[in-house]
Amino acid sequence: MKTRATFLVMTSILLVVSAAMSQQEVVGRMNSSHEISLTGNARLDLLANIGAMNLKDTVLKNVDEGRKSPLLAGVLSLAVPGAGEFYTQSYWRAGGFILAEAGLWVVYAVYSSKGDQQTSMFQDFADGHWSVFQYAKWVQDNAVKLNPDVTSFIPCLIPGTDNLQPWDRVNWDLLNTIENRIAQLPGNGFTHLLPHRPQQQYFELIGKYPQFAAGWDDAGVMTPQRIVNSDVSQRFLDYAAMRGKANDYYNIATRGSVLLVVNHLLSALDAAWSAAQFNNQLKLEAHLQPVVRSADFVEFVPTARLTIRF
Repeated sequence: MKTRATFLVMTSILLVVSAAMSQQEVVGRMNSSHEISLTGNARLDLLANIGAMNLKDTVLKNVDEGRKSPLLAGVLSLAVPGAGEFYTQSYWRAGGFILAEAGLWVVYAVYSSKGDQQTSMFQDFADGHWSVFQYAKWVQDNAVKLNPDVTSFIPCLIPGTDNLQPWDRVNWDLLNTIENRIAQLPGNGFTHLLPHRPQQQYFELIGKYPQFAAGWDDAGVMTPQRIVNSDVSQRFLDYAAMRGKANDYYNIATRGSVLLVVNHLLSALDAAWSAAQFNNQLKLEAHLQPVVRSADFVEFVPTARLTIRF
């Protein structure tokens, strides 16, 4: 009888170990003392504890293997938002970050493309209707009116260049020298030196400051007083609106790129927290459940119970 009882106990322990090993897909964390919950019956618990150390080691091994690394989860989501949440099996949250990432990339791509198209449009408009040669000639003709102290200067127009583009018919350094001398007198409307084409500032300034209004082909008779009063032509205003629209597109694209970075950071933080949450959600309990088979025979059935807390 004693031999039979010993055999039953040892067999039950082996069954518990097998049940625990078959639960490798079940992940969680034992409590801080790593104790195994048993039946509550002192006699049965005593028998079950004969192999408790082996059972505990097996269960803990499976649990530890299933734990999620907050660091890995954070790094995954920092690289690809939603990847860390997917790793921690938070699929709905993963989907949310992935959709946000895709949507923000669409916004960035669409408005960057719109900005590029609008930029090409207003630059073509400027090349077709604004002439640096016309502007430079006006500056030379009105230099003394703009600043009486500018009584002499070296002409900036290059003779014999009628067949060239306007920006190739001007000595830019000499033009900037004259502009700088005129600007020494405050209040005459001259505040900037014209950047070389095709710099971005070149296309910005000619439609932003009245100083450059004389270069537009519909400027008419441009007087120094018109510059001071910001009395500009319709082409100037149309061009300014076109350039402003391009800036609006780029501003939206920029905000989209900033939100992309924010989405990466938020997803990384959420993934790390999700991993910690995952590790605390699962509690694995394994014990021997006594089942009475007859009046003189009790069989211990290995039982695993999974508790999920939300």
